[in-house]
Amino acid sequence: MADQNVVRNKQRGHKSRPTPRDLLMAVAIGIAGSVVTVSVSYLQLAASAVHVYLVAATLGLWALICVLPLLIVRVPGASVVACLAMGIVCAVTTPFGPAAIGTLLLEGIIVELPFLVTRYRQWSAGLFALSSVIVAAFLGWLAPQAVGVQGPSAGMCLICAVIAAVGSVVFLAGGFWLDRRLVAAGVVERSA
Repeated sequence: MADQNVVRNKQRGHKSRPTPRDLLMAVAIGIAGSVVTVSVSYLQLAASAVHVYLVAATLGLWALICVLPLLIVRVPGASVVACLAMGIVCAVTTPFGPAAIGTLLLEGIIVELPFLVTRYRQWSAGLFALSSVIVAAFLGWLAPQAVGVQGPSAGMCLICAVIAAVGSVVFLAGGFWLDRRLVAAGVVERSA
């Protein structure tokens, strides 16, 4: 009976649980993403000297890095595993230190929430966009406080959230392109 459920789930494109290969791919994406994350962290430090809106503009890329593991691997927990790997690398390579681990884990969990609501049975572009917008808007709202703006107004936080959300959709288009290329090259398998 259990074997029939696995076959039925695979036919619908739904994996009942991640395989070791899936987890290793998620970790590899997380490690590769940490190269970008570390670079973006230092870019954000430089941008914060100019204006908080520049920091908000970079958060779309940050959101993509968190969504990409789920987009490519498409198994429950892929973003959490990848964000944990990114957090560990960022903890030793960025000024954020160990706080990066908790922050990135939270971001991985936020990315997974829309998919959790559907019990990981839908992998639509709209759900990926929603996930990306949620995490980017969350980060954007917190950007003024993160860069040290004294008493930021709600308007400033809202503008940062909108800039980050729009940027996340733009960067997500690049994520979809990368996913299509990986599937076409046979690196990633998709069941029908």
